Amino acid sequence: MRARGMSPESIAGSLAHYAKRHLSGLNRCDVGDDTAWDTTSSDDVVGEQRVLLEEIVALLPAEKGVATTRFLLSMLRTTTILHAGAACRDALERRAGEQLEEAALEDLLIPNTTYSTDTLYDVDCMQRMLEQFVLSNTTAYADPLPEITADEAPPGELMPASTVAKLVDGYLAEVGTDANLKCSQFQQIAALVPDYVRSLEDGLYRAIDNFITAHPWLTESEREQLCWLMNCQKLSLEACMHAAQNERLPLRVVVQVLIFEQLRLRTTVASWFFVGDNNNAAAAQI
Repeated sequence: MRARGMSPESIAGSLAHYAKRHLSGLNRCDVGDDTAWDTTSSDDVVGEQRVLLEEIVALLPAEKGVATTRFLLSMLRTTTILHAGAACRDALERRAGEQLEEAALEDLLIPNTTYSTDTLYDVDCMQRMLEQFVLSNTTAYADPLPEITADEAPPGELMPASTVAKLVDGYLAEVGTDANLKCSQFQQIAALVPDYVRSLEDGLYRAIDNFITAHPWLTESEREQLCWLMNCQKLSLEACMHAAQNERLPLRVVVQVLIFEQLRLRTTVASWFFVGDNNNAAAAQI
């Protein structure tokens, strides 16, 4: 098909259509069924499906973006269910990671089917995809000038990174409720998103609060380390009010939130007086 001039997009679309018709596990992923694989399926059937999945992945054109992120993540979910080979899984993680900004949160919640960890979702898979996204977006993740923020950056330059930051915050808010998720795993994923790509950190605050709630045995030091992942100056007024009354947060963090809120209030009041003085001066000249 490629030799006859068919575009990579058309080839990928044909393979996706074929996969949806012949991979029963993929169809279950598409409708949001997390019951994994039919346990009554024979080993021969599962083996045939595994081989078919690996062959489809190997045939996908190498060009970025020819396959939708939703399709790639559905294939990845099926890969974990069928315990396909590492090469197949790595290829899907790399391709999905390169276009992670197009993902939907529900597609990233891939059930954990390994025996090495007890977490509900495969957070290691998410971390690898996020690391791949960072590698493929070196411009957005390069150290910016200190005075440049997400709001001040050139239009579109940080858009994919900002979109992924929101996805990561939503993902951490979901998986953070899992009591088996380790603090180090949460921190590693959160730390991959630099502060400057977020204009607001309410989503990260919600994720941290969910994690602390689900892990009441955390020490004061561990809770502080989690809270230092967020920039308290980027919390909205609503989030600041919630944090100031949140008994689960360490006292030092609550005090910091209150200080920043006081500074914000003073700046706002000062700007009102400045505008008022200018108006009075203009009126006097008239």
